Amino acid sequence: MNILVTGGGGYLGSVLIPKLLIRGHHVRVVDIGYFGLGHLRTLNPRVEMIRADLRRVAAEPELREKVLDGIDCVIHLAAISNDPSAELHPNMTEEVNFQATVQMAEAAKERGIRFLFSSSCSVYGDADGDLTEEGVINPLTVYAVSKVRSEQSLTAMADSKWRPVILRNGTLFGYSPRMRFDLVVNIFSLYSTLHNEVRIFGDGMQWRPFLSVQDCARAFLFFAEKKETQHLCYNIAHENLRVVDVAAIFQTLNPSLKVTHVALDDPDRRDYKVSTARMKDAGFEPRIGVAAGAESIAEAIVCGQINDPESIFYRNAKWLKELTLAGTGDHGKLIDLMESFGSVQRAIGTTV
Repeated sequence: MNILVTGGGGYLGSVLIPKLLIRGHHVRVVDIGYFGLGHLRTLNPRVEMIRADLRRVAAEPELREKVLDGIDCVIHLAAISNDPSAELHPNMTEEVNFQATVQMAEAAKERGIRFLFSSSCSVYGDADGDLTEEGVINPLTVYAVSKVRSEQSLTAMADSKWRPVILRNGTLFGYSPRMRFDLVVNIFSLYSTLHNEVRIFGDGMQWRPFLSVQDCARAFLFFAEKKETQHLCYNIAHENLRVVDVAAIFQTLNPSLKVTHVALDDPDRRDYKVSTARMKDAGFEPRIGVAAGAESIAEAIVCGQINDPESIFYRNAKWLKELTLAGTGDHGKLIDLMESFGSVQRAIGTTV
């Protein structure tokens, strides 16, 4: 298939694209490049790269036609990701996460192109029991609301001839060429490895469904290749754990680890577990648990696979804030310059 991956340079897309290529698919990527695209250059010329703001792609007919020309399936990952980033730019979140999603879906439907949407289990917010796809949703953040509104629009657009697939991903973790250290397992990996301490904000009794970024990428590949699905929406997760359970996993990996609780005036209200029965009935099974994923991230840090892991470049909200402070110039050129400088640093560091 010819597959368009929006946001293909991000944390998930950077893991997904090699899996698509291994399966023989042709890949086109659209990404604005806020977090760099240098890590995808080794895949060229097998990947067609289009550096563009998705809002422009969705709104401009000529650019949209160029992006969708010859495409069989759209895997729509592009978004202002995570709650702090969305809260930082609520208007941009509305434009990217909702408006552009609907416009891209409408264009895909008009052309008969399959459409997979990356949603989030965060739509459940705070609810009891193992939540199913038909259960109550309670979005508590700007980010979660944007995902719910997109889901609702896609569901309303679905008919017998065009059926989008919505994957509600759990909280991701694991190594990616475009690494993030603003996800709980990844954060714990970083501070456990470098500082021998992890901090839990609040009591840590909140439940979360966790999912390896590798398994999430495999899920998108699986559903992209699955021509017919019984349902529109699927919870995608491996295991439900409390934050304190995750900290305990790290204490097993590192027996001397110190775990500190930090009191909060405004505690995190998000607390939910999900059922993955529908996902398993469809034939998909995740492979990587939190314990195995945590160990692999720690090893990547120790082995130097991640350059300057404490940089704000690996924290979406902080990096977007820095780009905002840098002004309204060409952020792409700024990021390219930074990536080039990073490449020179690595080359110097390996010179004997």
